[in-house]
Amino acid sequence: MSIKETIKAVGYGLANVAKKPVTVRYPEEKMPIQKRSRGMLSLDLDNCIGCELCFKICPADAIRMQKLGLHLKVNARDEAPAIDFNKCIFCGLCSEICPPIVLHHTHEYDISTADRESLMYTPFDLKKVYLDTVKGNEEEYDIHRREGLTRPPQTAKSPDKQPMTNTQPSAPTKNNDQQKKD
Repeated sequence: MSIKETIKAVGYGLANVAKKPVTVRYPEEKMPIQKRSRGMLSLDLDNCIGCELCFKICPADAIRMQKLGLHLKVNARDEAPAIDFNKCIFCGLCSEICPPIVLHHTHEYDISTADRESLMYTPFDLKKVYLDTVKGNEEEYDIHRREGLTRPPQTAKSPDKQPMTNTQPSAPTKNNDQQKKD
């Protein structure tokens, strides 16, 4: 290590001596959680359509579909996701792909336990988490923002007057590229 690097390191250390410590006394104190943080998942079971997209996209194979036995109108397959939090990597792919927007991340991130079986959540367990944390706190979990991005407004009266919800520029074609060069 050169003298210049040593002086720089000592200067950095002395500058931080006067600052307040960044660490907190976890678990007594907790850091504030951001609105869009990805913690434990919850499920609005009453509106789940059982499409299996969450099951298919999960890279950790943490989601399996479980038969419900409820025969809900919205869920023709009568199944919903069950999540094994031993495997879940909290990537958020399942909640992003969910068409009826029923999978939600909560702000609960400390789910450690000595019993691995207690981290396997059935759809009914996930519904309880939804009712206890997300339901009634939609603003805190930024659910309305998410719904606004993926669902078209309900005010359109005819299909030809419906606004486009996912407008992206089309990929350039060979003819367009040639016209630009000319």
